[in-house]
Amino acid sequence: MVLGIVFLTIGALIKEAYILHDTVTGSMILEEMMEKVRYSRDGSENLRYYEQNGEKLGSPRLWLGDYDLDLGINERIIEGNARAGKWILHMEMKSFEPAAFLRRTEALLEMGYDQNGN
Repeated sequence: MVLGIVFLTIGALIKEAYILHDTVTGSMILEEMMEKVRYSRDGSENLRYYEQNGEKLGSPRLWLGDYDLDLGINERIIEGNARAGKWILHMEMKSFEPAAFLRRTEALLEMGYDQNGN
C-alpha cells in the first residue's frame, strides 16, 4: 500500500514537471518569436515565417500536445498568442522605434550635464 502511494506521488510529480516544462518553454518560444518580429526590418511581411518557425520549435510539447503560435502587428504593438492543449498565453510588446530611443537617450544625456559640461 505504501509503495502504491509513493509511485502515484512520483507519477503526479513527473506529470507536473512535464506541464511546467511545456508552459515555460512555450512562453519562451513565443517571446523569442515576438522579439524577432519586433526587431526585423520587414515586419508583417515575414510574420508567417516566424509563426511557422515558432511552431516547429514548440511541437510537440511533452505533455500538452501540439504547439500553435499566432502573431499579429497592430499600430506599434506586436501581439502573440500561444496554445498547447488547454494552456493559452497572450503577450503584447511595443514596436521597436530606434529613432525615438536615440532622441530620448540624447535628451537624457543633455539633461545630465551641468554648466561646466560635467
